[in-house]
Amino acid sequence: MHPDPRSWPIMVKVPLAVAALMVLVGLLLSERVLAGLADTQERHLRDLAQSYLDGLPSAVAPSILREDIWEIFEAVERAQELHRGLRPTETVVTDAEGLVLAASDPRRHPLGSTFGTRQQAQASPDRSFSFQAGADAASALRKLSYPGRTIGVIHAAFDTSHLAAERRKVILKLAATNGALTLLLAAGGWLLVARMMRPVRILTEHLAKARSAQAAPIAAEVVARHPGEFGRLFGAYNALVQSMDEREALARKLAEEERLVSLGRLTSSLAHEINNPLGGLFNALATLKSHGHHASVRGNAIGLLDRGLVGIRDIVRTTLAVYRTDRRPRDLTAADIDDLQLLIMPEARRKAVRISITNEIVGSMPLPSTPVRQAILNVLLNALAASPAGAGILLSARPVGANLIVTVTDRGAGLPEEGANVLAGAVPAAPLADGGGLGLWTTSRIVADLGGTIEVERPLEGGTVVRLTVPFAKAEELPLVA
Repeated sequence: MHPDPRSWPIMVKVPLAVAALMVLVGLLLSERVLAGLADTQERHLRDLAQSYLDGLPSAVAPSILREDIWEIFEAVERAQELHRGLRPTETVVTDAEGLVLAASDPRRHPLGSTFGTRQQAQASPDRSFSFQAGADAASALRKLSYPGRTIGVIHAAFDTSHLAAERRKVILKLAATNGALTLLLAAGGWLLVARMMRPVRILTEHLAKARSAQAAPIAAEVVARHPGEFGRLFGAYNALVQSMDEREALARKLAEEERLVSLGRLTSSLAHEINNPLGGLFNALATLKSHGHHASVRGNAIGLLDRGLVGIRDIVRTTLAVYRTDRRPRDLTAADIDDLQLLIMPEARRKAVRISITNEIVGSMPLPSTPVRQAILNVLLNALAASPAGAGILLSARPVGANLIVTVTDRGAGLPEEGANVLAGAVPAAPLADGGGLGLWTTSRIVADLGGTIEVERPLEGGTVVRLTVPFAKAEELPLVA
């Protein structure tokens, strides 16, 4: 268990709190019970001691005045015999100076010896009785006064071991009762908290599953068994799961629509790029029909046909590679980046914009090629749309550590701040002044699904720098993004 109590589970903290509270209450109640018992024992013993001492002065005082030691001793013996139920252990009679005149145990307190101190012999009446709760003995004294002076003091001690034994029994009973109640209430608290936390555990399990897989709603029968606050909480969670599912479906639909929009933006340029070699092919065929018998003419025409068909094949292959949906993700290669230049070049030539690509990818990289190419193509198209005639766009792709870093730099008017926020994922998609915005959000979502980030910079010299950082993934973790 963690040493910090604040991190303990509530099913541990609540029973411990109940047990601690019960211990505190038990200690307070026990203290009150023992204090009341001590008061009762002291009051009862004080009354008995006073009744014992009340009978001695009348029998002892005349003998002290006559200095008749034997009569004092006999009076003490008779008093102890008559009050045996009080359990007196010893009785000592001293003069005003504290010298023993008579004692129930002469061997322990010989005649003429000093009993205690002078201060004890002259003690005030309010200290005439001494009793400690739980002690095995108590003491009392009574001053013998003759008009105008003190002639002696009677000291008595009593056996209180039976009272101490009674107190110990009460303490044991209190400890056993409080311990049993503490354990019982702690167990009851644990059961109560376990029952109360059952809905929380259900919600926690669903949230934990949502982290590693698609969030699943809580079954309707489970919601029905938990009315009140937890029922409303379950309902809110199910509504959240439903909204997440709808959002995922909408995101997939929007991503697919954006792919088609991107393809549509390139259709005219691709058609022009295909029509040009087609025109040459038809001319070559016409030349072959008319002058095919000449070897030189035939060789030139066949070469033109070969180059034209290769160009058309490359354009069609690149388009299919970028816009097809792979059933199994294919690792990204250097050719995927090079294909983007071939695909976007017709649009760039139409706008008189230079495209420069620095491709440092060697071999394959553990990244799904389709979503990565789509994200880069969206950024390139956005940069191309913002760049004026004669400007240049720089694309850099290089692996750094366990990441692929793609940087697209243009010298256009600069990406608006709201567009930069959408691309960086700071705000949801919203139409920009030029009607865009959805493509930026789609790019942001693709990169986010890959676990990457997008940074947008606007240099002082103008233009925009967009940096995509996509971490490598294990093969089994590669997401299939539509």
